[in-house]
Amino acid sequence: MSRWARDPEAAADELIGRCLDALDLSGRLLVANQAGRLPDMLAARGCDLTIWNRRLAAGRAAQAWPPAGPFATALLRLPKAKEEQAMAAHACLAALAPAGRLVLWGGNEEGIRSAADMLAAIADGVATLATRGHGRVLAATPPADATRLRASLKAWRSVAPLDIGGRPRAWVSYPGIFAAGRLDEGTALLLGALPPLRPGMRVLDYGCGSGVIGAAARAAEPGIALDLVDDDAVALEAARENVPGARLVLGTRLADTGHGRYGAILSNPPLHRGIAEDRGALERLIAEAPAHLDPGGCLELVVQRRVSVERLLSGSFTGVAIAAETARYRVWRAHSAAPARSTASAS
Repeated sequence: MSRWARDPEAAADELIGRCLDALDLSGRLLVANQAGRLPDMLAARGCDLTIWNRRLAAGRAAQAWPPAGPFATALLRLPKAKEEQAMAAHACLAALAPAGRLVLWGGNEEGIRSAADMLAAIADGVATLATRGHGRVLAATPPADATRLRASLKAWRSVAPLDIGGRPRAWVSYPGIFAAGRLDEGTALLLGALPPLRPGMRVLDYGCGSGVIGAAARAAEPGIALDLVDDDAVALEAARENVPGARLVLGTRLADTGHGRYGAILSNPPLHRGIAEDRGALERLIAEAPAHLDPGGCLELVVQRRVSVERLLSGSFTGVAIAAETARYRVWRAHSAAPARSTASAS
């Protein structure tokens, strides 16, 4: 396993760190898609930097689109998905001064080589600055014709039909959102095995993405109070349109919702950080859920069958069962302890 697959942010930091002297950075810097140490390295050099992350990472804030420039240089860590790579590149190029420069870096396994072709289609002066350790650093300048850039989040909005609760919907999505514009197999399995929901019950869709699970829960019981939480500010912009009236929370932990307890927490939890598998969010969700459920409430999640969660669930919940399964996925339902019945109520 390469370092890019095992620890992508460390590999990325090492690659760009070796290039900082040669980059001769000056003026305002836009530092984008940062989960590693680069912002700290630049701050130690006295650079004037602004960080733009669409996702919460390393204790840094997140927003859907970068702040207004102009910036002298934009340093963009290569995003995971190809469409997101293009959107982030357009956003950074649009924020540059006319004589500015975009620096883009990542691993070969992450798609940095094909990203050179993407840049060539939208930018000028594309060049390879460095290649080492199964990664490379690219540079480009803004196009002479600025109309070649899709320079707003709205320009990346897409709408596709999606069946939610047995009814077709016009579903809004953006690049980089999980299963954008479609219903993936795991989520579909969970939607077919939703737990009983009651009017007035508070329900949380954790890692909501564009809001599919939350929308299905509301379709099953319109009377629920619905919260959606995700670490991706762009995903929440899609969810805002797809699930109007839901309470949207930008966060990574259940405590970020600011609400004490739920009758049900539903999730298709994220299992990757870039190309590396990372079960931290799943394990944190299971560990934190009992303290955020009503007595007798349930956590219901879907994971691939190869992902072992029964021991973790059994260590935190009083009742654990498989609610649905296929050859690839399982839906697990785990209940918190129900309130003890008094002698008077039992008689």
